[in-house]
Amino acid sequence: MSKFRARAFFWIGLAVLVAYGAWWFAPQYLASSPDPRSEEFLSKVAAEINRAAPVMIDPETELLGAVGSEGTLTYRYRMVNYAAAQVNPERFRRGATQRVAQAACSTPETRDAFLKKGVTLEYAYFDKERAPIATIAVRPADCGF
Repeated sequence: MSKFRARAFFWIGLAVLVAYGAWWFAPQYLASSPDPRSEEFLSKVAAEINRAAPVMIDPETELLGAVGSEGTLTYRYRMVNYAAAQVNPERFRRGATQRVAQAACSTPETRDAFLKKGVTLEYAYFDKERAPIATIAVRPADCGF
């Protein structure tokens, strides 16, 4: 399990950075939407991300895509070599929450386009069979907004 935890921190950081890169596929939506919290806007952003998904982030992690709903954009990741029974969901969540929040709050694309505008970002992790492991939410208040 400790080997998994060490790799998990690496994967989470890398997965977050790659997901942020996906925003380069949707600049027209970021610039033209009157309400960045609306389901319509966030669904369009998710659709652009989904055009590139699924994509392997590294040998262990796959970005499945994204889902937009009212006030929330959710990134979905699959840990391709792990079953949910091999992972302690609460330990995973505790270990990853600070790192994911720090990355989201300090990355200009997510901070300025979403968090400062009241959008919650969720990072949902699934096992190799797509059973849920944990979901981490980064809310604007987590970044001081």
